[in-house]
Amino acid sequence: MPNEPRRPVPNAQFGMIAVGVDAWNLTGDHRGIGRYVRAILAEWRSAFADRIGVTLIVPEWHTWTVAHRYRAEAGGDFRVRSRRLHGSSDLDVLWFPFNGPSWDGFSLPSVATLHDASPFVRPEYTEADRATFRRAARRCRTIITDSEFSKTELARELHVAASRITAIPLGIGAPLPLQPVALDVAALGPFVLFVGENDPRKGLDTLIEALTRLQGAGISLPLVVAGTSTIGSRALIEGAHCRLHALGHIDDATLAALYRACAVFVYPSHYEGFGLPVLEAMSYGAPVIASSAAGIPEAGGEAAAYVPPGDGPALAQALRRVTGDESLAAAMRERGYARAREMPWRKTAERTLAVLEKAAE
Repeated sequence: MPNEPRRPVPNAQFGMIAVGVDAWNLTGDHRGIGRYVRAILAEWRSAFADRIGVTLIVPEWHTWTVAHRYRAEAGGDFRVRSRRLHGSSDLDVLWFPFNGPSWDGFSLPSVATLHDASPFVRPEYTEADRATFRRAARRCRTIITDSEFSKTELARELHVAASRITAIPLGIGAPLPLQPVALDVAALGPFVLFVGENDPRKGLDTLIEALTRLQGAGISLPLVVAGTSTIGSRALIEGAHCRLHALGHIDDATLAALYRACAVFVYPSHYEGFGLPVLEAMSYGAPVIASSAAGIPEAGGEAAAYVPPGDGPALAQALRRVTGDESLAAAMRERGYARAREMPWRKTAERTLAVLEKAAE
């Protein structure tokens, strides 16, 4: 049958571990968590094939009709099995990377990645959003999270011992090569870049306030906003009193061109488990100003300039300093390159594999 393994199923007794990866959202998530899963699968396939064999566990019963889609998204010729058959698939351990188990009917040793505690501390979430987190705390041997900050938050909110939680920082891949894009990036001039879904916690309002202050002081810096918008953020963008270009969703090549060209990348979020765009911007040579909130400093390290979350005047001052001093901006670029080199996806994948191996013992 088309969904059967293309190579022998690995097993711990042969020096390898057989891992079932809960892939239920792999075809639908092309943002942060989806990119995290794809990056780790790619590293396991290329660098750790002698230690791990992966089976994608999916909700569909008739896997032969969907296996090609999951393999395409995962970037490899992985075995695909229905969750109904996971117990008879010669697996050693299950990994739930999408913020906890998507189903409850499993008995194998398991590990869940919970990326942050936002469903418990942000007002926009409901009890339904917390269900998979509580299931992970109840059912999984180990929880992985993205930062020491999130480890502390999750231990408190889920009432679990910190010893059950392992903080593994996210990583970054190699920058995309230079390539032509449809957007005339050069025509934007020296600009400030904001990337992300523009929900209230992302701090776009603080950035607009800071740029409006600078404009009132005679310093006009255009803002480029890349990412999908909510109704509230569209109103915020339309009412902005600074020069602003709202691009909406863009492809990876255009994003890479914006990172390379921007005068500064700003990440003013109020709450993040890690802050992967900070590392991504650094990998392309963008000076980074970020909020000092939550797990963001664990992403940027000493390479970013930090301001308190929600502090428009402080952000305006930081923008004035970085964009007005080319030697400072150049030094930040170099520190950013070094920071990105310190945190490859391979390191994240190897540490995640070690946790799975331990859980399977």
